[in-house]
Amino acid sequence: MTVCPPPEVEMRVIVISDAVEFGGAEVSLAVLVEALSPEHKMFCLVGERPPDELVKRIRAAGASVQTIRGLGRRPSPRAIFRLVRHVRRAAPSVVHVNLTDQGDGLTPLLASRVWGAPTIATLRCVVPSRSRWRERCSALALGGPDLVIGPSNFVKRYLDGLGIGAVVLPNGVPPPGESPDARAELGLSEGDFVVGGIGRLHEGKGWDVLCRASGEVEREVPRSVFVVVGEGVDRERLERLPACGRVRFLGYRASARSLIAGFDILVIPSRFEAFGRVAVEAMLAGVPVIASNVGGLQEVLDDCALLVSPDNPEMLAREIIKLANNPALRVDLAVRGKRRANELFGIERMVGETLATYDRVIGKA
Repeated sequence: MTVCPPPEVEMRVIVISDAVEFGGAEVSLAVLVEALSPEHKMFCLVGERPPDELVKRIRAAGASVQTIRGLGRRPSPRAIFRLVRHVRRAAPSVVHVNLTDQGDGLTPLLASRVWGAPTIATLRCVVPSRSRWRERCSALALGGPDLVIGPSNFVKRYLDGLGIGAVVLPNGVPPPGESPDARAELGLSEGDFVVGGIGRLHEGKGWDVLCRASGEVEREVPRSVFVVVGEGVDRERLERLPACGRVRFLGYRASARSLIAGFDILVIPSRFEAFGRVAVEAMLAGVPVIASNVGGLQEVLDDCALLVSPDNPEMLAREIIKLANNPALRVDLAVRGKRRANELFGIERMVGETLATYDRVIGKA
């Protein structure tokens, strides 16, 4: 992976995650550690049940991983004490807290007020419709770090609404690579028109909307096949829905992004997204995208995809049918999307901007 030229001074960076699932927020953290590790000393502090894939990738990058007992979404005085003690002993140049959403990371956010090290937090996603008291707690906790980062203007607007000044730093996304035979690995044939999705099986991802759209698409495009790569708590509910009988839920694949090249279209029917990493991966792979016009997805895709209203299976079906019957449009979206992804979401740009934010908070200390 290409990164910026070596800095003059090596930094000691602690990154903290209390995640128990490996979603887009954790992928972004792993990519950041992989990009910074060649030139900086990286340490990762995790909870007692960290995602195996996160730990594996961080260690493969040459960074150390240490478990903090009691570190989880629900803060406890003992976990805060252990975290503060560890950070003070490590004497890092900067601490970087990775937040899956605005209800996450309360322990390190609270601890950041007393551990005495320059601190940055990156808020990766914003969950809608939370109660007022939860939002007040989040606002209080997010006031602890020296700087808060959002991957999109959508997240920045949310933070501004809480009275938290923030900067926008879009995720860096490495090229997804390609499986030698993605279709065979997915159990698909060359004659299939593949409508694919990648992501956790969670209500917010809107896979039930894709299921409800699949019937109309199948009537108009008989060769269409629907696949979703990912695992999650919503799987049982989805598999019980009659409309989901046409969709193949293939489970978790460590190499999921390398399978995108096996799709004819990538569909992102999410109800909310703060960025949309898989959208960038599809653009880099030259695969056209249809996505909900929500949150940060609109910023990421701009006019390089077809955007639909969330929770609108009829509209989603129409757009899938349009792309299936218009190869020239698929090529146009793929070409423009690839150009946009390479220009805006590169690793070098992310590394440079991240180091600049580190320098900014270190200068305040």
